Amino acid sequence: MKKKKIFSLLVVFALSVFIFTGCGGSSSTGSGSSSNQATTYSQDFTIVNDTGIEIYSIYVSPTGEKNWGDDILTTDTLPTGNSTDIVFDTDVQDQYWDLMIADSAGATVEWTNIDLFSVSEINLKIENGSPTATFK
Repeated sequence: MKKKKIFSLLVVFALSVFIFTGCGGSSSTGSGSSSNQATTYSQDFTIVNDTGIEIYSIYVSPTGEKNWGDDILTTDTLPTGNSTDIVFDTDVQDQYWDLMIADSAGATVEWTNIDLFSVSEINLKIENGSPTATFK
């Protein structure tokens, strides 16, 4: 009797494994896409410094956030004519971001409401004495 119980438990376990293994597979319905799939966007971008001024700090924060957080510049400075890549944590979901840069004297310039789902490069310039940015 005891052997029958153990055998029955093993059969149930084996069937459970078989059923759960089958649940993880993918099936095609012929529609080409599923409305249940989440779209993944990247907020990663490149900053190009064409300002004529060396950048000492770069900060980003979700639009509407009151705190800038830490400097995200991956090098000591970003000399004019150079660029750097900004890579976000994959858990970040916000679409609109603010950007702030600072020079050696601590003077800052801000850009707000940047759609990082559609921007992959930000080119910073000084035109007619005013800071500008173009987005690609």
